[in-house]
Amino acid sequence: MRVVSLLVLLLLAHLVLAHWSGHAEDVWPQLTMLAVQVTALGSVFVRYRRSPPLIRLPWLLLALAILMQVLWGSTNLLASGLGDKGGYLSALATVFSGLYVVPCMFMVSRSFARDEPRVVAGLDLAMSCVVAILLYEFFTQMLSGPLAKDPSSIYAVLYQADAIDFSLALMAILRLLGARSFRWRFFYFAASSYLLVNAIVATIYNRVEMHGLPWWAGSLVDIPHALLALVAIRQPPRWLRAYHPSLAVSQTIASFAPIILSMMVVMLGFSVTRVSFVLGLLTGCASVLFYGLRVAFIQSRHMDMQRAGDLSALRLEQQVGRDPLTGIANRVTLDARLREALQEGQRAGHYCALLMIDIDFFKQYNDSFGHIAGDACLVKVASVLSSQLRASDLVARYGGEEFVVVLAGASSETAVEAAKRMVGAIERLQIPHPSSPYGRLTVSIGIATQTPETPMDPVFLLEESDRALYMAKKNGRDRVEVVDASARDLTAEWNRADTRGKTAI
Repeated sequence: MRVVSLLVLLLLAHLVLAHWSGHAEDVWPQLTMLAVQVTALGSVFVRYRRSPPLIRLPWLLLALAILMQVLWGSTNLLASGLGDKGGYLSALATVFSGLYVVPCMFMVSRSFARDEPRVVAGLDLAMSCVVAILLYEFFTQMLSGPLAKDPSSIYAVLYQADAIDFSLALMAILRLLGARSFRWRFFYFAASSYLLVNAIVATIYNRVEMHGLPWWAGSLVDIPHALLALVAIRQPPRWLRAYHPSLAVSQTIASFAPIILSMMVVMLGFSVTRVSFVLGLLTGCASVLFYGLRVAFIQSRHMDMQRAGDLSALRLEQQVGRDPLTGIANRVTLDARLREALQEGQRAGHYCALLMIDIDFFKQYNDSFGHIAGDACLVKVASVLSSQLRASDLVARYGGEEFVVVLAGASSETAVEAAKRMVGAIERLQIPHPSSPYGRLTVSIGIATQTPETPMDPVFLLEESDRALYMAKKNGRDRVEVVDASARDLTAEWNRADTRGKTAI
């Protein structure tokens, strides 16, 4: 609240002093304008101090951009107070004003990912330095010497500044729309608010300045800085928390962001051709080269990480073949054992059966007790299922809260009896589950049995058992269902029985 009061006081003081003096460039109006800029800088720095380490660098870059504006205002103030016969202070102020885009470009084009190669950050920094050099060269050549007398040179500078300012604002808005973290959305909301309003104000201010600044012109500069100070110190709007972009949108925008840096270098290079054709041409080539190297390094890093991850996962699966949480077989072992069981069934006529088991309302269980309790529950269920099997059978974790049991040489009757034992064993655990209609943890089981017509593809039997599991869930959960219609009488009476304390849902 104190910052808001200070801003209101400074804005009113600026207007009053400028109107009283009749000139926007007098010392006292410029001093109050500088105070507004310093207030914005302080607000951004406070937000920087309060932010977690990962997002501090963008806030620091935004503070650096505001510092360039403070230096611009300070240099103009010195020129007004001390005089500037040679025009050196005015030229220096123009350079400071242009240099604010360097940290802005860095903060809207960088991904700030922890795993990004350092060489990429080095390339971005090198490109930013190229931008700084080009801005200095372009502005000093166009605003001094013979070219300064040509009105087209002034308009070239203005159009160049407009293109850069609005490009930065647009890119910041895109980063806002693509940020999946609330803290990043808030940062880009603050940055885009400042950059967009600053671009509009700069467009008006620069054109008004060509015909002489009226007394109120300096107050225009206050607007973006006062807005930034307010955004930085106040609570973020609610829609920032409610908005969640899709992963595809976020990745697309993050991939597009670095292009803005190359685009600006190309734009500056094209403009510098008015001063030096060779320098502009070299700048364009450097932009293409830097961006190509950047993409090459990132792709190479991602490919290396993907190969390393795939190799590690493959080695782990080959060496262990076990689910790391429950200790039972994993999907790789399941596929191999199921294929063996199918082949043995076709060869010897001892067909296998497959049980697809799912813990009922497990998401609600996690929501109620937390993921640590959920993991402990999975371990208990896996242990109980394993205890109900023969030595030739296999239980595996299929994924999440789903388990699969391979019963070698088992008929439909044998599979149903095994499933009933498993349901009863889970019931005897008496694991409380307040979010379940039964008040305790239950499982649903779908059964598929191999027949002479069953394809040798394990996926077929998995899909059949999954279809039976869907029937079990649809019919009320805590039950056993079979795909084979002729075998459903084996479970019909048992599913309807009330001896296990079920209640209809």
